[in-house]
Amino acid sequence: MERIINYTLLILFLGLFSINLNAQPNKNQGNKAEKDKIEQLKINFINTELKLSAEESEKFWPIYDELTRKLRIEKRIQKTTNNELKNNFNSLTEIEFKTKANKVLDSQIKVAQLNKEYNSKIAEVIGYKKATELLSIERRFKRELLQKLKDK
Repeated sequence: MERIINYTLLILFLGLFSINLNAQPNKNQGNKAEKDKIEQLKINFINTELKLSAEESEKFWPIYDELTRKLRIEKRIQKTTNNELKNNFNSLTEIEFKTKANKVLDSQIKVAQLNKEYNSKIAEVIGYKKATELLSIERRFKRELLQKLKDK
């Protein structure tokens, strides 16, 4: 009898556990929603801190978004290549290390070139003072966001 009760409790527990798992939102949907929320906070933060006029904002955001997309591609290349190095550290040849290291370094150079190129494009719209200020505003946003996440 005790054995039947234990099995019943086990089945009941597993049933409740599986219901709970099914009730969880899709992880990718949650991540996307969080990323979208963070992106909106960043947009608001930059607009507020730079005090962009409607005309400046209309011209600025397409350029900034283009830069952001290109930087994400380079960061993804760096992350993927670094993971390949880390995960295959003991099996790569010297030539493979050299190739992958150069790939990461080339990507870092491209990031710097993109930042320089788009700083000029952004400055044409909002001026060099605000374009330069944008760099510190982005860093400050990241710092404040990390602090809020850390406090949670």
